[in-house]
Amino acid sequence: MGIPFPDINPYETLGVETNATPIDIKKKYKKLCLKYHPDKIQQQQPSNTTVDQDQFAKIQFSFSILNDPNKRKRYDNTGSLAEFDVDDEGFDWKDYFESINEEITVEMIEEDKLKYQNSQEERHDIISNFIYYDGDFLKLFELIPHLEFTESEEQRVYKIIEEELPKSDVESHVIKSWEKYTKSRKTKVKQMLKRLAKEAKQAKELEAMLNNKKKTNGGDLKSIIKSRQANRLDNLISSLESKYGDKRGKKRSVKDIDDDEFERIQNDLLKRRK
Repeated sequence: MGIPFPDINPYETLGVETNATPIDIKKKYKKLCLKYHPDKIQQQQPSNTTVDQDQFAKIQFSFSILNDPNKRKRYDNTGSLAEFDVDDEGFDWKDYFESINEEITVEMIEEDKLKYQNSQEERHDIISNFIYYDGDFLKLFELIPHLEFTESEEQRVYKIIEEELPKSDVESHVIKSWEKYTKSRKTKVKQMLKRLAKEAKQAKELEAMLNNKKKTNGGDLKSIIKSRQANRLDNLISSLESKYGDKRGKKRSVKDIDDDEFERIQNDLLKRRK
């Protein structure tokens, strides 16, 4: 198998500077692994179609480049991954990625979450990313490991920014962004919660539909189709009678009308339209 992602920039994928130390690279790599592990994504974002399904593999591959001094130096000199094919010939990247999936378990993710949340490290990550992304408060919930948007988590992160921002040396536009969010905070929180609730509902409905399809046999499927056809016919008759019929008359169901009667109604309506 050849090189899996020849066009990516490993520094950009890991979100580190080109002069990042090996320790910084490893720390960022660990955070990204925990955030984008397939099991974690499946649990947290079942309806999120914007997440790159190959992101976890790209993180592994980027780290394999930057964690190796020789490979990193070669990439720094050439700015390309094209010639890595030569050295990696015969290496099965698919097996490598699958082995990584097995090594990082959900239990490890939960354990890391307990250690990370409310730690000084998380606090530092929150304020530094807030400043780096020009005061974009909601973006923190996309960047910070283990951070999911809920009312309580929004309040917790808001308090951290509120306490740390006055201690930090920030530009005026970051302060303005913070003030803007503070003024519209209630509205922003409601909008975000509403959007997440809608996504969760859609995901649940999709899951139920897929499960029903698996359970439905041929006979059940035929019944469903007949039922839908009957409903469409009933709606058609109701619509036609509402438009052309006697509004004082009692609404009739499709069950009360046989084929001859239905044909008679159609012909009568066609004559009226002429």
